[in-house]
Amino acid sequence: MTFPHDLLRTIYKDPATSRRIRRRIRASLEPVEVDYKGCRMFVHPADNNTEFQIWRLGRTHEERALRDILQRLAGAPFFALDVGANAGSFSVRLAAIAPEGSVIHAFEPNPVMRARLEHNLSLNKASSVIVHDCAISDENDELELCIPAEQNLGQARLSHTFSNGSEIRVKVRSLTEFLPENPAMPVDFLKVDIEGFEDRAIGPVISDAPVQQRPRLIFFEHKHNVLWKTDITARIRDAGYMLCAEYGRNALFERQS
Repeated sequence: MTFPHDLLRTIYKDPATSRRIRRRIRASLEPVEVDYKGCRMFVHPADNNTEFQIWRLGRTHEERALRDILQRLAGAPFFALDVGANAGSFSVRLAAIAPEGSVIHAFEPNPVMRARLEHNLSLNKASSVIVHDCAISDENDELELCIPAEQNLGQARLSHTFSNGSEIRVKVRSLTEFLPENPAMPVDFLKVDIEGFEDRAIGPVISDAPVQQRPRLIFFEHKHNVLWKTDITARIRDAGYMLCAEYGRNALFERQS
C-alpha cells in the first residue's frame, strides 16, 4: 500500500515517532514534486539528504545562507558558478531571481544527480543555467568519483572510496576554464559543495584568474577540512576576502578589493 506524502510527512515530523519508524518511512519514499520556496522540485527523498530536507521542510539546511546570497545578487544580471550542484537546490533558486543576461554554470559529475538537476531546471524553465558533466579540481584529468552505497548520493567525492560504495570515471576540470571570455566581466558568486575538495576547486580561481574575475562572493563549507591539501580559508583571506557570515559549518566570504 502506498501512503500519501502529506500523511507520511506528518508522521515523520511527529515528535512521538520513533527513529526506527522514521528510517522505514524515509526508505519507502517515492519521488514526488514539491514546492521549494516558490520553485518546482521533483525530489528523491529516499537516497539524498538535500532532497529529503526539501521533502520534509520545503527547504534545505542552507536556507538562511541562500536567502542572504539571493538578496546580495538581486537586481542586476549576474555570473555565478555552482560547483557540486546536486539536484539543483542552489541553481534553481538562483535562476528564479536571475534577470535577463545572467549566466549560471552548474557542475554535477554524477549522472544520476545530473539528470535530476536537469529535470528540476526544466520544470522551472531555468534557461540561464548551463549544466556541465565534469567535476572541478585544480587539474585537468579523469578521476574516480566515489559514490556512497545508500541514502545520500550528494556525498559523492573524488578519489576517496566509501565502504560498499561504487566508483565511476569522470572528467575533471579547473574553474578557470569557465570564467567569462571577456576578462573585464566579473564573477559575482561561487558556491562549492564537494565533500572536502573545496580547496582544489577554489584555489585556482583566486590565484590564477584575473583579479577582476575573482568571485565577489564565495560560499563553501569552510570547516570540512579533513581532506584539504591546503587551508583554503586562510588563502581566501590572504586574497583579500572578508568573512561576511557563518552558517553552521558553511561560510560566506566577500572580496574587498
